Amino acid sequence: MLELSQQAPGYAALLSVYSASQLDALPFESRNINLYGLTADQVGTQITADKALLKTLTLQRPKLTPAHYVDAALEPVLRPLDPTGVDMDAMEIERDYVWQLAQKGLAYRRYILSDQDSASMPNYRPVCSLRADVNARLTRMMDVMESIQGIQAKPFEIISACLAEYVGNLPSERPHLATFFQKHLVTTIQ
Repeated sequence: MLELSQQAPGYAALLSVYSASQLDALPFESRNINLYGLTADQVGTQITADKALLKTLTLQRPKLTPAHYVDAALEPVLRPLDPTGVDMDAMEIERDYVWQLAQKGLAYRRYILSDQDSASMPNYRPVCSLRADVNARLTRMMDVMESIQGIQAKPFEIISACLAEYVGNLPSERPHLATFFQKHLVTTIQ
């Protein structure tokens, strides 16, 4: 898996989340996640492509959901946040980091609003089962956002921006995923 995480980190994260959800290996918590319509549409298209690809590679059709992609996209982005942190200096660093995430969310909002078709798509609000640590870091991001005066971005804009970036990077990782499975998949068919 280390090899896959180096060559296709997005797919490595997705497969880790998917495996954990299928095996009940980690605690998960449900959360409503609001997404821009365009982002939800991109995720839906990616799920369809990934189901076909993984079916071809593993001979099993995975039960991928938007929650798997949200979780995989948010974990590396929210990793710098400490949901249990009380140190004021560390919180200032977190505030700076969340401010940068908010700027990414605002840029994504401008991108959505600049296109009439994207702007007219209704937002999508799935219930996502996220790993408990990812959900705690998302709550921390929202708490930090509340502590910053004048922040204009909304949490869903940050989530949508991070998810769109994550999904946008997956197509370039497909060849690495295919190579990984071809090298490491053992079948009983001889």
